[in-house]
This record gives sequence, structure tokens and C-alpha cells, in this order.
Amino acid sequence: MRHEQEVAPAASAASSVSLPPHARSAGRARAFVGSFCAGVGLSGDLRRTASLLVSELVTNAIVHGRSGASIEIELRAGSVLRVSVSDDSPALLPEVARQPHTSAEGGRGLLIVSLLAARWGVQPLRSGGKVVWFELDG
Repeated sequence: MRHEQEVAPAASAASSVSLPPHARSAGRARAFVGSFCAGVGLSGDLRRTASLLVSELVTNAIVHGRSGASIEIELRAGSVLRVSVSDDSPALLPEVARQPHTSAEGGRGLLIVSLLAARWGVQPLRSGGKVVWFELDG
């Protein structure tokens, strides 16, 4: 039987990675975020939630933004985890993406983010792309 050891989270930490526009990038994003969270001593539940949410955002960047994604992750003051995913697409998120039609087969990624994140948002970048971010309270 495997037991997770509780470790006090670090005071602050940050890391980043760039991923290509490839189907495997969502899995790499999950692994990157999971490894960061484990490295700073965050709980398994927080780690799993952050990994799920970053996977949704990277998938959106690849499928809808048709670009790779850059991820920045930061643990702030030992209690707030902030994850940002930027892409090269200038298209901001349409309102329908925030509330998909009930018969839609996809389009629930941002709904999942809005339900599980403490806070989230989207900002245009000067480069013409955008960054979608979320925060989880530890």
C-alpha cells in the first residue's frame, strides 16, 4: 500500500515549459504540473485538480487555438497555486465556450475550469495571443 507523505508547501516557487501543438502535449502538461506540485509538497487532491485543469487548457490551445502552449506555474506565498497557459491564437474565448449547449459533445473544458478553480480568467497578449489562467487555494 502506498502512502502519501504530507510535506509543508514551499514559501514560493515557479517554473515554466513550452509544448508543441501535438496531441501528446496535454499529457506532458499534466506530468509537468503534477511534478511541480509534488516537488513543492502540495496535496494529492490539489495536484490532481491542477493537472486536470491544465490538461483542459492545453487541449483548448492545441485544438481551438491551433498552436502550441506555454505553461507557467507558480506557488504564491505557500498557499495559492497559479497556472497560466498561453497560446498564439488572438481569438478570445466566446461566451458559448463558457456555457456550452447541453447537447454539445465537447466544449466543457472551461466549464470544468470555472467549477473547480478558485479564480480564473483570460487576457489578451500584446503578441496577439492570449493567456488563460486559474488559481487553486492550497
